[in-house]
Amino acid sequence: MSFIHPLALLGLAASAIPALLHLLQRRIPPELDFPAVRYLSAAERESARRLKLRHLLLLILRTALIVAIVLAAARPLIRVRGAGGGAHEPTALVVILDNSPSSGAVVEGRVVLDRLRAAAQSSIGHTTSTDRVWLMLCDGVLRGGTREALLATIDSTRPGWQRLDIVQAVERAARLVNAQPLPGREVHLLSDVQASAIATGRADVPRGVRILAVAPGRAVGNRGIASVNVSEGAAVIELSGSAAPGDESAPQPVPVTLRIGGGNRRGGEITARGLATPGGERTGRAAVTVSLPAQSLAPGWWVGETALEPDELRADDRRPFAWRVAPPARASATADAGSFVAAALAVLKEGKRVVDGREVVISSGDAPAGTRVIVEPPADPALLGQANRSIASRGATWRWGQLGTPGAIGSSAVQALNGVSVGRRYRIEGAGSGAQGADVLATVNGEPWLVRSGNVVLLGSRLDTAWTALPAAPGFVPFIDALVNRIVAGETDVASAEGAPRVEFHTRGVDTIGATEFGPDARESDLTPATAPRVVAALGGGASAEVLSADRFAAERFSGTRRADLSGMLLVLALVLAGAELGVATRTR
Repeated sequence: MSFIHPLALLGLAASAIPALLHLLQRRIPPELDFPAVRYLSAAERESARRLKLRHLLLLILRTALIVAIVLAAARPLIRVRGAGGGAHEPTALVVILDNSPSSGAVVEGRVVLDRLRAAAQSSIGHTTSTDRVWLMLCDGVLRGGTREALLATIDSTRPGWQRLDIVQAVERAARLVNAQPLPGREVHLLSDVQASAIATGRADVPRGVRILAVAPGRAVGNRGIASVNVSEGAAVIELSGSAAPGDESAPQPVPVTLRIGGGNRRGGEITARGLATPGGERTGRAAVTVSLPAQSLAPGWWVGETALEPDELRADDRRPFAWRVAPPARASATADAGSFVAAALAVLKEGKRVVDGREVVISSGDAPAGTRVIVEPPADPALLGQANRSIASRGATWRWGQLGTPGAIGSSAVQALNGVSVGRRYRIEGAGSGAQGADVLATVNGEPWLVRSGNVVLLGSRLDTAWTALPAAPGFVPFIDALVNRIVAGETDVASAEGAPRVEFHTRGVDTIGATEFGPDARESDLTPATAPRVVAALGGGASAEVLSADRFAAERFSGTRRADLSGMLLVLALVLAGAELGVATRTR
């Protein structure tokens, strides 16, 4: 038992007043033995005994009346469990309101976030001035404040653009409440709990902290744009999402619309459409490649947008992208660069992607001054030292080393390279390999294969089928296009980041050298909820975590520290005691 106003218990000292008055009013009269009244002695003794019992009863009633009134003023609280109202002991509480992009989905005619927001408002609305409360949204920031301030924050919360790491958020919240010197410690998780959000990891929850999660709603089908990669005249649009529950029909192609240059004053607008075909039965992955005629747009950076038809989640139906249309590079190749390079440049020249000139030179082992140069290793190993001295004279920090092991190419800068096999290569080494990691554009077995240093680009292999399968691959011409028009110029590939859909450009001086496309995390498109056992396991196990329906959640929160106020019952008891005291006193008189 505890008391809201414990200082009022000092009033219990007043319960001694009736006893003191009783003692002060006692008097023993002198006894005279008159023969005439001896026959009354027996009657008097019987009457005195009854009066003594009534006085003792009055003493008990008056003392109990004072104790009841004092205890009612102190407002005693006792711990209770189960459904119902009641106050609760001081509690440290973190409410996690997951307003990540998926919370904007419409399920059964209602936005998911509206349901979560109502539960969060109810949790914080039931806190008292003795509680310590924090609110966490999808940005992961713990917000403290008064109940009114936090309720106002919840009321203004809308679906955000960041993905919440649920396991990490619960672990941080549990540690925070566990550090508070309060009897109760709870974390309320209000989320749609996507299966992809808790696919890995387990929260480390301290003993004594309760994790209460509202059960997620039912799954709905959805398609969203995961990424848009535009380079060298083609856009690769990848889709992600989830199939509708119970839909066993074959996945249907998804129409995708792409627009570039809409509203641009330079003119020239491209609109293209395609059908993204899902990769397999009941999978959310799909992709489509759309050709883009670069010659129809003026050179420079262009911003476009891809769009899907509206569905249950609108946040992932559109994604902006950036594309640089480069002016045709003045490029040429030396005779020892190889026939495959010469053939690729001829194709690019026919497509007006390059013109004759020596602005960019592709050579073998030589780095002529005054040009941007792309250098293959020499065919003769005896010339390797001379080639290293040549590229060092251009200020390059990289050099060719010993022969490396065969493997497949991996690159985020040039998508056409991924997975292409390399049978022969030199290791690319250099003092700048740690400090200039950003200049490593492709690797083989984790070692640099394509690097850039200033306006010099080095390849680990010759562009010949005796060294690599790249010249015979469909992506070889786009790779040469990227080399001469983008990579050797020092432009970064377009990067992707999480955030509100937009495009931000990166500059170096007055030159634009790259861009970042912002959009929701592709995993937000998969609206499949996690099962209750998986949620419990991810949130620390059954000893600390529970997944509850909305009604059960409302009943169980604070139940570990819920207390009932006995002041009302004590006041009723005081009235009963007062009535009994009045009746006994009146009869005594």
